[in-house]
Amino acid sequence: MPQVSVVVPIYQVEAWLPRCLESIAAQTFRDFECILVDDGSPDGCGALCDGWSSRDARFSVIHKQNGGLSSARNAGLAAAASEWVVFCDSDDALHPQLLELALAIQKAAPPHTLVCWQYGPPGTSSSPLQAQAEPQTAGQLFESGNFPSACSKLWNRALLASLGLQFNEAVRWAEDLDFTTRYLLALLSKTGKAEFLLIPHVLYFYQQRSGNLTTSYFPEKLECEFAALPSLLELFQTLCGTDPVLLAPFCRHELFVLLGRLSDCVRLESSISARARWQKVRRCLALPCMREFLTLCHRCRAWPALNFCARHGLAHLCLFGVRNCYKPWYTKLVRARLFVQNKFYWGWQAVKGLFARGKG
Repeated sequence: MPQVSVVVPIYQVEAWLPRCLESIAAQTFRDFECILVDDGSPDGCGALCDGWSSRDARFSVIHKQNGGLSSARNAGLAAAASEWVVFCDSDDALHPQLLELALAIQKAAPPHTLVCWQYGPPGTSSSPLQAQAEPQTAGQLFESGNFPSACSKLWNRALLASLGLQFNEAVRWAEDLDFTTRYLLALLSKTGKAEFLLIPHVLYFYQQRSGNLTTSYFPEKLECEFAALPSLLELFQTLCGTDPVLLAPFCRHELFVLLGRLSDCVRLESSISARARWQKVRRCLALPCMREFLTLCHRCRAWPALNFCARHGLAHLCLFGVRNCYKPWYTKLVRARLFVQNKFYWGWQAVKGLFARGKG
């Protein structure tokens, strides 16, 4: 039985698939199986998969009707026979040492540890990398963007099988975030703790191409982000307790993402009227999970100006939420941590506190 299964969901990526499969075949760790899931691809991907399986016994193919990314990953997960699982999207590529480093670090770590790696644009390192990893908090992983992705982690297949964990096929967006959150909640329930190790190298190379889900807008993105929020709140408050230092990175990143989604709704959802878009934004801001999240952000002093806008004024939401439209100057504000707004907001809070104490 191989030690690790690499699951590759495939749909309409004929131009990128050879590079992906070559990167998997070139792994320095040889004891793996690669499960190619042809999700009813209408191009030549099916034939490419069959060719690889005939040339390399480590590669096997599942041909199925189109059911989406989550359905394809679930089919590959069900066919996996190894102790560990790695997911790789079919238009991306792996560093030659990814499996070697991840398994070496996992072997030396406690069973409740989740080993992660960094991902970035196409490239590779010519020099051999050392098997080393840095402890991370969940908040640090979340803020760096490594937390949600299913393709940046080594998954324990036995735990997934024992708990019946699969990707939610009804979720079109943020399915990785949903899967990661449920996995960690299950790990906490089983072991009572969860720790994270991050390999400080880019080992996963993504292909940012136009037309994929990441670069396109559709209305379900907003609903999916808010549907994942209650579980995220439960997970991070379980992992971090009430410690504002540990919670702040999570709050900063998630607040920025949620306000960006609301801004996208106002700007880009042309299928409904402007009034309907604002009503949709108001409903999202009034959700109990959002109110709870904003309270948590307030306690952690995470993006006070953004938090203030979300709590008290929709007109300001356009200004602070539109990160795509006004990216150059908005990036400068982000890097400066909205210094002026922070000082003004917390200065005003201090003044109110003085008046409150004077009345008491």
